[in-house]
Amino acid sequence: MNSAEKLCLACGLCCDGTLFDNVRLGPRDDAPALKALGLPVEVTRGRTPVTLFRQPCAALCADRTCRVYADRPGQCRAFECGVFKDAQAGRIAFATALRSVKNARRKADTIRRLLRQLGDTDEHRSLGDRFRRTQRRLESGDPDAAAGAAFAKLGLAVHQFNLLAHEKFHTRAEAP
Repeated sequence: MNSAEKLCLACGLCCDGTLFDNVRLGPRDDAPALKALGLPVEVTRGRTPVTLFRQPCAALCADRTCRVYADRPGQCRAFECGVFKDAQAGRIAFATALRSVKNARRKADTIRRLLRQLGDTDEHRSLGDRFRRTQRRLESGDPDAAAGAAFAKLGLAVHQFNLLAHEKFHTRAEAP
């Protein structure tokens, strides 16, 4: 295993509900087979139904390996982490990439801590989903000053994480 591959095992942000809320299945994905492998595949009820499973991924192991890696969906295969790409291409050193991962994990942990402080302990949901649920709950009521201050910190932490994620982890299509 090379250093860039070790980076994925140090990270896992694309699978643990930090970067994404769900994985949409495409026409080439075998939803019944993925369901048989233990992924909680569902079809949304809407004008245009979407087949997906929610993050954190049920196939993500404690050591950040994927127990369905060989059979993973197209969205998982297609995702190209910017930090991984930069390390693999030699544009950044492995140590620099690892620092970016650790920084992102610290920021995500701050968000988790603030969510728990605000009463959301639903760790089996993505960070984005948890943030939106907390936001709706607080905006529909009359939070006390401490909850208001904690929510302000949470909003800033989510914003800072999103900036980092878009700058370092999400990739953009190359210009032709």
